[in-house]
Amino acid sequence: MSRNARPLRGAYTATPCRSCRTPKPARLYLCTQCWNALPDKARAALNIRDDQALRRLRELHAHIDSEQPLEELEITP
Repeated sequence: MSRNARPLRGAYTATPCRSCRTPKPARLYLCTQCWNALPDKARAALNIRDDQALRRLRELHAHIDSEQPLEELEITP
């Protein structure tokens, strides 16, 4: 589906997805398409809510900012 194929529904913010720059739902790190591109282990690690959650989010941001493919992301739990 192209980015302009249909109107977006739900609570979207003015902040775009850090990876693809399309609008993303509120309270999510990435848009659904980019989130689903992450390896299962990385998604599971990013879903853990503990005192290391911010460190894992920074790992995700550093990976994206270095322009590496999302499929290659490895997050330390």
